[in-house]
Amino acid sequence: PFLALTYPEDWQKRYRDQHYVGVDPVVQTAVRSVLPIDWSRLDRSGRRVEKMFQESIDAGVGQQGLTIPIRGPINGVWGLFTVTTDDDPESWNLRRDQLVRDIVVLGHMVHQRSYELTGKLEEPLGLRSISPRECEALSWTAEGKTVNDVAAIMRLSPETVRGYLDSARNKLGAL
Repeated sequence: PFLALTYPEDWQKRYRDQHYVGVDPVVQTAVRSVLPIDWSRLDRSGRRVEKMFQESIDAGVGQQGLTIPIRGPINGVWGLFTVTTDDDPESWNLRRDQLVRDIVVLGHMVHQRSYELTGKLEEPLGLRSISPRECEALSWTAEGKTVNDVAAIMRLSPETVRGYLDSARNKLGAL
């Protein structure tokens, strides 16, 4: 795997040594989801999970986090883009909704650039070719809205929203 991390080296080593990937609810949720994952909404029960989160906070990872699962153009190619903060729960709840759209777009851009730099893509993904309406439909979907919700928000028919989403997925080469 290609890793680009800003976590402290000692935390990365601890995470690997303790095999936290097997209990990390962020990773466990991300492998089954395409929606943003707010760490504050995860089930942190369980002794090993509680220990992992406390150790991550002690290591400077941050109390709150938002992880964007990203599916690539080839089946099985995926990534995680995470941002963290030391916000208290109340501050995080106020900021999270303002940040999620930008973080989703940024995550996909970083993912694309990573593949370009490692030579994994023969041609770049078409992020810039997505129309503003396709981008809007994707953004609402990334926030967990259904096709019918997005249609009501954008004042379109559900079929039109599905068309925008299908077109954007096709342009991105995504699932």
